[in-house]
Amino acid sequence: MHEQSLAYPDVPYRRVDVPVDGGTLRVGIWGESGPAILCSHGITANHAEFQHLAQALGPGVRVIAPDHRGRGRSDTINGPWGMRAHAADMAAVLDHLGIARAELMIGHSMGGFVAAVTAAQYPQRIGALLMVDGGIPLLQLSWVTNIPFSNWMVEKLTGRIIGPALKRLDMSFKSLEDYYAYWRPHPALAAGWCVEYERWVAYDLIGEAPALRSSVRKDALLLDVRTQLIEDLVPRSLKTLQCPVRFLRAERGMFNDKPLYDEKKLVKAAAPIKRFSHVTVPGTNHYTILLSAHGATVAAKEARALL
Repeated sequence: MHEQSLAYPDVPYRRVDVPVDGGTLRVGIWGESGPAILCSHGITANHAEFQHLAQALGPGVRVIAPDHRGRGRSDTINGPWGMRAHAADMAAVLDHLGIARAELMIGHSMGGFVAAVTAAQYPQRIGALLMVDGGIPLLQLSWVTNIPFSNWMVEKLTGRIIGPALKRLDMSFKSLEDYYAYWRPHPALAAGWCVEYERWVAYDLIGEAPALRSSVRKDALLLDVRTQLIEDLVPRSLKTLQCPVRFLRAERGMFNDKPLYDEKKLVKAAAPIKRFSHVTVPGTNHYTILLSAHGATVAAKEARALL
């Protein structure tokens, strides 16, 4: 894939490499001036998932989205892993770009958890949070921290949640078209398959044919899950947040089925957050709430309301 295809005629796009602990972080930036919007992607995704959002926001803002360590063009980083490392990376990105404060941080799926920890650890650097179908733990596993979770147990838990997105990490593909063919039938994406989905999928692929593979490193992913769902880091972080937190809830879930977040459970789980509000985005699932033009348009409207 040619990475320049992530650009739009009316929204300038560039890439920078940021030195971080363990290696170099690739960062995509749409826009040249205006309020900084720091973005954090999902657990097996990359910064290309924000391309529709950047287009929907248009000029006048800067959308800053790294490939998290262990993904995309940040796949050569050899650790450390986990939410703390991602939060430190986000601060390093702001430092590298000379930005004292991001007016807004947007986190999708795992990115919502990264956003929570970032805002808790660097409260002066984040003005508000927009969590997109992620960031509030509904699985309360921290109470069993006295029981060791093996990598096998963490992998089984992760597989139950994200399914094929994890399975593909052990697969190879003969060509880009084969990778498209793997993704096209996904029940969350099939009905609205478009060129932006292809750009997102293609950017994930690395290696040489006929042994292409996903750029996502499983070792990074599994340790991220530990700090995201099993440790008590995220719940503790949520309790300390002072900034506004807006949550966009997808109407349907990972497989275009029941929602990932039951609304009543979401409200209960978010009770410790001081300035929390939420809204359900009709006609979206866990993927299309950000990847589709419709979902990105709604997210862009919500983002501008928080600036």
